[in-house]
Amino acid sequence: MTGTWKKWPFLLIGTSGITDEEDVKRIRTVNLICFIVCCSIPGIGFFILKSLHWPVWLVITFAGEFLINGSVLYFNYLGRHRTARSVLYYLQCVAIPVYAYALPWFNRLEFILILQIAMFNMVLKGRGERRTALVVTLAEMVILEGIYYWLGLKRIGGEVPVMPMGYTLGFIVQSLLVAIIAVITIIVMQPFAKSKDDNPELVKANQFIKLFVAQLTHELRTSLNNIHQVSQLLRKEAENEEYTLKQIRPLPDIIYTASCDARNIVNNVLDMAEIESGRTPITVNEAFRVRPFFEKMLEVYKIVALEEQMRLQLFIDMPEVIVSDPLNITQIVNNLVTNAIKFSLKDHTVSVELKRRDPNWELKVSNFGQGIPEDKMPFIFDPFVTGRAGRIQGTGLGLFIVRKKVEALNGTIQVQSKRGGYTIFTVTLPLIEGRPGEIDDRDSSRSDKDPGDLGHIHVLMAEDSKLTSFLMFRFLQEQGCKVTMVGNGRELLEKAQEGYSGDRPDIIILDCHMPVLNGEQTIRQLKKIPGLSHIPIIVTTGDLYSDMLDRMLDAGADTYLKKPIDHATLQKTILSYLKKQA
Repeated sequence: MTGTWKKWPFLLIGTSGITDEEDVKRIRTVNLICFIVCCSIPGIGFFILKSLHWPVWLVITFAGEFLINGSVLYFNYLGRHRTARSVLYYLQCVAIPVYAYALPWFNRLEFILILQIAMFNMVLKGRGERRTALVVTLAEMVILEGIYYWLGLKRIGGEVPVMPMGYTLGFIVQSLLVAIIAVITIIVMQPFAKSKDDNPELVKANQFIKLFVAQLTHELRTSLNNIHQVSQLLRKEAENEEYTLKQIRPLPDIIYTASCDARNIVNNVLDMAEIESGRTPITVNEAFRVRPFFEKMLEVYKIVALEEQMRLQLFIDMPEVIVSDPLNITQIVNNLVTNAIKFSLKDHTVSVELKRRDPNWELKVSNFGQGIPEDKMPFIFDPFVTGRAGRIQGTGLGLFIVRKKVEALNGTIQVQSKRGGYTIFTVTLPLIEGRPGEIDDRDSSRSDKDPGDLGHIHVLMAEDSKLTSFLMFRFLQEQGCKVTMVGNGRELLEKAQEGYSGDRPDIIILDCHMPVLNGEQTIRQLKKIPGLSHIPIIVTTGDLYSDMLDRMLDAGADTYLKKPIDHATLQKTILSYLKKQA
């Protein structure tokens, strides 16, 4: 839906900074009606004025209505939304009786009253505004009928001509008027009709939400419980001087594993939000070395498998370098391997196999377990389809996300499963073979644990969470960065301009939602400052349900990272945008 409105940017006037979707819809509807009325006034007015030989008083009347109606867009632009919708509504309330009196041969202006009854229910906000509008509309109806009665008497007396502009021209003008009224009525009533149509879907969605919340809280609670227990052990053992680093070494591995599980759950939820909002998964293809990429990715799952008394094996028969989207592939593998470990029997092997199958390549993830029930096989890639009956197993989003990611990469996914035997997920993706020379020389000698050197980089970051600020500051500082942390957009602008002459930031990181000045407003002001407008901007957000992220990217942000932030991904993103600036 957001993409549709981008084609008509003037309809979005006044929506910047509005997070309530109903308010955004109301503002867009007001802008659209204002636009239609502004377009219709010159068209209808031209026919009428020409036929009446351009009387000055009527020219002024039409021009006045056009200008006052146009002010609606200006009031919305200023953020005075109540004034905008009031001007739009009550201007028509005044205009109808005026035109009924000034143009006595029009006899269809009463149709506009039907439009107004629809308008005050859909455009105006709150009971107070609607009650006032209803009273005014009923009074207007009485006045209009009184005018028509009085004009009828004058027609009988021959004082008022029935159609001074000619029958054909009069018919055209009145037909245009009826058509415009019909169009506006359809526009203002469409949301009501849609809401009625969506009621069955809302009931179904509500059932999904209940199931999803139950599963999500169970899954997250397990991971958070493990993190909480390990953190307590670490605090206690850190105070005990008898413990050595070697004795507590397993604990960071456990907490890292649990946090990865929690992060994967959250990422699936955010991906689901993106899909539900109509966004297609973003793909960024680049060349990477296959073996180190997958070996590094599966390190954490080897630890998980050992804890579950399983083995994890990796088989690779692939070109040394391929070109694809590492981030989407990572999420595909994470979800498939997590599922394989979760549903595998103990003392068995989970295998990840990569094979060249020209013109494609295959990723196979297999495990030995109870298998997928036959009745669930047709729906296994649908959202909220979970594991064994009578037991909560996962959020039911993992395989759905996998399917969407695979489709975004122009691939396919299939599953084979045998009761009490092997379950094999096979992902087939287009093979684009790369060359080692396509990988940046600075990256070729770099270890997989170190995406790159951030030394001597000045990072300016705005984040209102003190704990998040502390952790990000510590990580970036350990990488050799000079870090300036601020708590809101206003402070970021001030710091950026303070360092304009000498110590200008190399990259800017900011959160979407901040006090004083939010992310979108901050970016728009940054882009107006010549010396700062070219600095890469990375947005960090966990909000993918509203159109806030779209607005920030439209304002000039270069990319975004979903919270919780992965340090390696952040490091890699910073380096990639600094290379573009070089």
